[in-house]
Amino acid sequence: MNILQIAFSNLKRRKMKMLFLMMGLVVGVATVVAFLNIIQAMNIELGDRIDEFGANVVILPKAEGVEMHYSDTVVSDLTFDVQKLTMEDIPKIYSSSVQEYINIVSPKLVGAVHVGKQKVLMVGVETKKEFTQKPWFVLKQQAGLTTGEKVGELALLDVPEDGLVLGSSAAEALKVGVGDELIVNNETFHVFGILNELGSEEDGLVYANLNVVQNLLNRPQELSMIEVSAYCNSCPIEEIAMGLEEALQNTQVIPMRQVALYREETIGQFSAFGLVLSGMVLLVAALVVLTTMISSVNERTREIGIFRAIGFRRTHIMQIIFLEAGMVSILGGVVGYFMGSFAAIYAGPYLAQIQGNIPFQKELFLPAVGISTGLAILVSAYPALKAARLDPAEAIRFI
Repeated sequence: MNILQIAFSNLKRRKMKMLFLMMGLVVGVATVVAFLNIIQAMNIELGDRIDEFGANVVILPKAEGVEMHYSDTVVSDLTFDVQKLTMEDIPKIYSSSVQEYINIVSPKLVGAVHVGKQKVLMVGVETKKEFTQKPWFVLKQQAGLTTGEKVGELALLDVPEDGLVLGSSAAEALKVGVGDELIVNNETFHVFGILNELGSEEDGLVYANLNVVQNLLNRPQELSMIEVSAYCNSCPIEEIAMGLEEALQNTQVIPMRQVALYREETIGQFSAFGLVLSGMVLLVAALVVLTTMISSVNERTREIGIFRAIGFRRTHIMQIIFLEAGMVSILGGVVGYFMGSFAAIYAGPYLAQIQGNIPFQKELFLPAVGISTGLAILVSAYPALKAARLDPAEAIRFI
């Protein structure tokens, strides 16, 4: 028998012990792979979000605490005075001190409506401005088209007064298609189009013309928010936000790029946590390998003594130990890679609040196997040296 056959035979005779060793490596490698997949997906999503936001800002009504006074003494803060945002605020944007940067101003009104027995969120928009500002909104289906006919550019289409544009999840939940009739708050509408799946919260929304939604919700002239796009991504976003806050005293202006940068900071913290946790798990895996291999060497003292007595050198004994650790660790690395990848794909979107899917990272396969193998070989060095240094006379004395 050659050294490889001896190592393989030893593994077959000690299946449970080697399985325990392999599971330690699997858990360690799977943890590292899962975190790397999730962090990579978070960074990709962050880049997409920054590209989409550009220099956009969102203008929201300002909420201020109102103090209740009695006999010139403050009693308590009981209510909040929510300032209203209206259509009258839009001209103030165009006459603000930062007007030269303003490109698209897209007002919105958001409210819950009843569609049959279901409650959905409806967004009133000026459709051409909204869909020009968000070119990633693409129609999957459009009313009036025959099979095979090309869907029109959403930003160029006129959505009729009784027309609705549904996100993919909203259309699925309401079980409707293009051209179907919907009763919204006792008024009749028709599905004008259905958007492609975006993998975000927009999939669950229903879009309609702004004035229609204002009347439907009995909130004439009122707005929930105004989204403003600048002419360029390099425009001074902080300066734009300050200028708009000066022009609209009853509002708060939030730079969307700043929101994305906050998320970048969160990703950095999550990455640091992932590295620390992965390091701890790998340390535990190393200890599992070390104790298992030492135990295996102790159990095989007589066997090793016989090998030495019949002419095996110390290097041969070490090679047997390293081959055993190597074969188990390669299998552990492969299994760990797939377990970590599947864990990231199915748990990552919930764990890290990622919109969309996490793909397999094939480039992590070799590093995963390399980490598993390298760790096992490194930790097996001491048990291998211990086995090689056994005195054959002492080892076979107890036979």
